[in-house]
Amino acid sequence: MDKGSYILLIKLPEEKELEIGSLGVFEFEPGLYFYVGSGMNGLDKRVGRHLSDDKKKHWHIDYLLDEAEVVATVKFRTKERIECDLSNIVSEIADEIPVAGFGSSDCPCKTHLFKI
Repeated sequence: MDKGSYILLIKLPEEKELEIGSLGVFEFEPGLYFYVGSGMNGLDKRVGRHLSDDKKKHWHIDYLLDEAEVVATVKFRTKERIECDLSNIVSEIADEIPVAGFGSSDCPCKTHLFKI
C-alpha cells in the first residue's frame, strides 16, 4: 500500500530568515524540527519529493527544505487520514510552534511544523 502519512525529522544548521510562500517571512532558529505530512495519492513519491533537491516550490515545507536537511523519515502506511492525529501527538512533545498555519492550510490543525 502506498498511502499514508509521514514525519520528517529536519535539521536546520543555522538561524535563517525565510519567506514561506504566502504565509510571509519568518525567523527560524537552528535545531531540529518535525514536519507532519500526508501522501494519500503516493506516500513514497511524496517523501521522495521532499528528499529531492530538484523541485519547484509548491508546499510550505519546500521553502524550509531549501535551507535544511531531512535527517530521518517515518512513514505510516494506512488508508486512514492520520496526519492531524500525528500532528496532535507531536505537538505534545514539541518545544514550540515556529509558524502557525505551516503545512495545515487544508485542515483545522494549528500547524504541521514543530521545533523540538
